[in-house]
Amino acid sequence: MDNPFNHSQEYQNYLLSLPKELYIKILENLFLGIFVSDVNGRTIYVNPAISRHYGKLPEELVNYNDWGKWEGIIYPPAYKQILIDKKPLVYRQKNNLSRNYMVTITNPVMKEANKDEIDFTVHVIQENFTNFDADAKDMPTQKIAKANQRRKIIGDSHIFLKRIVELEKVAKSDMAILLLGESGTGKTLIAEYIHNTSARKNEAFMSINCGAIPDNLLESELFGYVPGAFSGASKFGKKGLFEHAHKGTIFLDEIGDLPLNLQVKLLHVLESNEFLPVGGTTPIHVDVRIVSATNKNINEQIQDKKFREDLYWRINSFTSYIPALRERKEDIILLALHYLKKYNLKNNTNKVFYPLTLLALMRYDWPGNVRELRNIVERMYVLTAGNIIYETKLPDELRHENEIQKETYFSSYDKLLDQFKFHLINDAYNRHHTSTGVAKELGISQPKAHRLIKQYCEMITVD
Repeated sequence: MDNPFNHSQEYQNYLLSLPKELYIKILENLFLGIFVSDVNGRTIYVNPAISRHYGKLPEELVNYNDWGKWEGIIYPPAYKQILIDKKPLVYRQKNNLSRNYMVTITNPVMKEANKDEIDFTVHVIQENFTNFDADAKDMPTQKIAKANQRRKIIGDSHIFLKRIVELEKVAKSDMAILLLGESGTGKTLIAEYIHNTSARKNEAFMSINCGAIPDNLLESELFGYVPGAFSGASKFGKKGLFEHAHKGTIFLDEIGDLPLNLQVKLLHVLESNEFLPVGGTTPIHVDVRIVSATNKNINEQIQDKKFREDLYWRINSFTSYIPALRERKEDIILLALHYLKKYNLKNNTNKVFYPLTLLALMRYDWPGNVRELRNIVERMYVLTAGNIIYETKLPDELRHENEIQKETYFSSYDKLLDQFKFHLINDAYNRHHTSTGVAKELGISQPKAHRLIKQYCEMITVD
């Protein structure tokens, strides 16, 4: 067999001795999306990572012809140009599913019997080129603003991004939106994102937790009151959130906890666009967009006569379920690194996760969702005196889960590898203090050790 990669014969024989199953496992567990097409453009292999980009399972894409015609998600495939040039091609495309820009590297593989004839093409997707610096000057101001808003929403998983893309479209209208999902999934942040991507973004965004305020105060918080409306009321009166949110958006969190008497008043506001302040006699007209959220089963509450069905139909012109963190495992490391970066910037530190710590985070089910993850990252950050956050800093419940579970989840290979290299090189250098010592311990050349020390050990003069 030919040796197209110019390996030594010994290494070539070693590669041929490896079982085919090993290569399949490697391809199936790569974080980068890969698909392979024949000379006719028919897809003959797709790895699972592709699902993040196209929202389809690998078995749905195999044998698919001409992806360029599929739902407009990518530009016409590169295999046609490859057939002409017979050399690697790098091109940029926009994924309409995630709204991200991606770079795809397509490489032709030639037939062994005829080096001038292509056997198949391999396409590797480099993802998350969301905002190319080279193109920033060409982007309209509104697109730059939208890209900046999107950066506040942390998540790359298909199940999460699909919801965000849908909500971006609905945000352009004045439809009432109901966000469903467990506590801690980030519904408040998403509600604010809806406002900031809508035509009302330059007006007020007002938010209230309907379950956190006593019933007797909630009405005045929502609708305000006139002077002397009740004992202890301000002589100047008070504007409520609805009046403050005129022309803007009001977010009613935990709307399932809204008392029945206020549900009636809210329904009237939604139907007539006006309300009476507490103690008032003159209606106040308002123009507000309603976004609400709950972690309760509204249908059960309607059956139990705890929530009005007519109000339910007014607040759920569009309903979106925000997935729990255990349903979007791909985002756990991304979120953990995001929060760690925030604490590092705030305190001018450079702490990093030990790889086993990240693995433990991936294996936990996160009943408290993103809120729990943020709190645990902060706790580990505070308890870690040095720069490496080891798994010993995990709370007991996470360490217990990590001991009894053995599952594999996709995560960012590049980020995990960087974390591991940082620890490995720093640890070796701190003990040997020379690149020669590091090279000997790690079994690498001295020039490579020198380069890695310069890359991963800051403020160090390398020998």
